[in-house]
Amino acid sequence: MTGRVLSILAGGLIAGVSFAAPITGDSLTFTGLQNGEQVLTYYDGGFGGSGSGPGPSFGVSFSNGLVADSTVIAFGPSALVEAPVTMNLDNPWSQILSFYYAGTGTISFYSGTDATGTLLASIPLVSQGAFNSLFGATPGSFQSAVLSPAASASLRVDSITFGAAVVPEPSTAILFLAGILVALCLGFKQIPVHW
Repeated sequence: MTGRVLSILAGGLIAGVSFAAPITGDSLTFTGLQNGEQVLTYYDGGFGGSGSGPGPSFGVSFSNGLVADSTVIAFGPSALVEAPVTMNLDNPWSQILSFYYAGTGTISFYSGTDATGTLLASIPLVSQGAFNSLFGATPGSFQSAVLSPAASASLRVDSITFGAAVVPEPSTAILFLAGILVALCLGFKQIPVHW
């Protein structure tokens, strides 16, 4: 039985550690671009503004205003939203979308490309610490989203993930890992409880 418990806990530990980074689905991490380079069609199999690429064919492109940035938000480089920027998708998307961000602003989802069609949702991005996350937004079937920094504020994004959720607080995975390590150190001994 102890072997089975260890197997279950090891599986949970692996799952917990994997939650510290984006999980399944396509994720835009901005690692293949130069610092200060416009993202543009890099994630649509094209090139960034300084010629990096061709990038992966995820079917995602951006208008001018989103530049790769060496600032680390959660796990690696981010992208700075210099002005309102439109993210266009080759095909409508109706599953979850998640990402990390630093700063304040909004993201607005539209049913058509280039911020056309119906406005499906507008979600405020409010800074509550060093970095934050939009955890599993499901605005409906959208084909574009506009990221806008708040007036006189900066906004950076990282790990824009389609079809999976980024972890809202990496500290949760760290606490889970610490709990498992304590259990391993105690050797899973039963501690008598007296009522």
